[in-house]
Amino acid sequence: MCGIGAIFDPAGDTPAELLGRVATALRHRGPDGEAVRRLGPAALVHTRLAIIDVAGGDQPFTSEDGRTSAIVNGEIYNHVELRGELEALGHVFATHSDCEVVLHGYEAWGLGVLERINGMFGIALWDGAREQLVVARDAFGVKPVYWWTDGRRVAAASEVRALLATGWVGAALDPVALDHFLTWRFVPSPRTLFAGVSKLAPATALVVSREGTRVESFRRPPGAPLEPADVDELTEEVARRFEQAVARQMMSDVPYGAFLSGGLDSAAIVAAMARATPDSPPLSFTIGFPGHGEDLDERAPAAAHAAAIGARHQSTAMEMGDFLATLGSCVRSVEEPCGTASAPAAMELSRFTSQSVKVVLSGQGADEPWGGYQRHQAAALLRLVDRVPRAARRPLGAAAEALPRNERAKRAARLLDVEAGPARLLSIFDITAPELRRALLRGDGAEAAAERSARASQLLGDVGDRDLLDRALYLDTHLFLPDQLLVWGDKTSMASGLEQRVPFLDQELMGFVERIPARVRMKGARRKWLYRRSMAELVPPAVLQRRKHPFATPYDDWLRSALGDEVRQRFAATEPLSEVIDAATVARLVTEHQSGRSDHKRVLYCLLELSQWHREFVEQATPVSGAVA
Repeated sequence: MCGIGAIFDPAGDTPAELLGRVATALRHRGPDGEAVRRLGPAALVHTRLAIIDVAGGDQPFTSEDGRTSAIVNGEIYNHVELRGELEALGHVFATHSDCEVVLHGYEAWGLGVLERINGMFGIALWDGAREQLVVARDAFGVKPVYWWTDGRRVAAASEVRALLATGWVGAALDPVALDHFLTWRFVPSPRTLFAGVSKLAPATALVVSREGTRVESFRRPPGAPLEPADVDELTEEVARRFEQAVARQMMSDVPYGAFLSGGLDSAAIVAAMARATPDSPPLSFTIGFPGHGEDLDERAPAAAHAAAIGARHQSTAMEMGDFLATLGSCVRSVEEPCGTASAPAAMELSRFTSQSVKVVLSGQGADEPWGGYQRHQAAALLRLVDRVPRAARRPLGAAAEALPRNERAKRAARLLDVEAGPARLLSIFDITAPELRRALLRGDGAEAAAERSARASQLLGDVGDRDLLDRALYLDTHLFLPDQLLVWGDKTSMASGLEQRVPFLDQELMGFVERIPARVRMKGARRKWLYRRSMAELVPPAVLQRRKHPFATPYDDWLRSALGDEVRQRFAATEPLSEVIDAATVARLVTEHQSGRSDHKRVLYCLLELSQWHREFVEQATPVSGAVA
């Protein structure tokens, strides 16, 4: 895992000082070494976190003829197989690094190499023969990649801070992106909250030359749906492929471990690790929140799971004061507000874990394809909405809105007002109603709504012949997961120089999972039915018996007290953000939430994050240092 930066300037006179600032901005991602290489009109910047071939795997990699150079942030899990193919074609490798296959694969197959890789990556490659720069993000978007252009020059990097360090782009708020954020809790690619800064979508490559720039997709739709005749056989096959995925992602020349909560997903990973290396018990790490019960303070159940599996376990804790102190450094690290109060806790857990290992496996990506969220139950029931008589819809909606708290009932009731089709499917992901966004932003949000619809339609074209639930899981996996959860997962861990891997998104595994009909994955409205069945022989019985709990913090309680007061204060009429966010509406939301009449925790936390982002990046000079603490 590393940091990558790339510059394309047709004039070829990018100052060395600028390239040095880019390297400094990425140093926390790669504290083990750095390199800057000029290649005609291009320059590549790399900071290295040494995981594979620690002694010999420095980058950039350069082809035998010297015309092609590549830098890679990530891990290539099928590198042994690819290396064998490429050596048979006559390619000579200079290192034992897994990432060198990207260079030789590009020489052999061009952009087609991107489809052959099973791994997570952000790539920058200079093709001197064609005089073109290629920048790419992996198939599921585990590694974020950002870019900027003024129509002549182009800059790309693993993090926005490296683009800001060039001095070519400043930190300014994109109003359309803000509407996205307050709708979905994140900004979908290609936008970011930074005006003028773009984010590559998963499975896309940016190709830059003197003729201009283009973005190409290498996303592959799922194969033909499987029609399993024997559920027991399918259950065994899922379990086998999952264990293979975990074993693949355990490749490392340095110490590694796993995040472990009290839930099934992380326990399954730790159990698979233990089975893969019976003579070497895995290390596991947990964070908890004292005084908030086992639903939120998972240290006790996690320790029990670790003991049953045979892992060597460590834990740490976070209080509300720690949370507030961590929020600023978390927003600086994540750069894009992600609308989840889990991010500061994940950052603290990563800091704690990095004291023992350099690589960690996590359970991210287990819910979206398997139907693990309540919104997936809503999607499974969407077909029933049209059976509700139109005359009854308005009274039902009014009754739901009158309920104290019960945010989920209110969101469900709003589905009754949305016409059948893609708009209704998208609405299950919204955290705010359109009228609330209009009140907060004092605008109609039409441009943002059109963008969201277009992006979703683009993805849904891959599964247009599947049923509604299949489409909902596909959208969650390929739109919501990459640009929210995976973005903060990458950056909260890399802030401490910790590489986070996600076995549930192993491409060989997912190529199989996405062919299983969603009605089999969920079976009615039972979340993760097939997956839970498949893990029954792997994890201790107590793991399956425990009710599902997401990795979460007690932020709802905190927002009803001092944290809610903090939000009200930050959006007062005298504050800079009052120019774009209506102060009276924010004050009303806080009052309703603190009184217990309503549940506004999601939008209030988004507003808290937004204010911190605005303070860190817009209201003061953006830091270009790699230090994020």
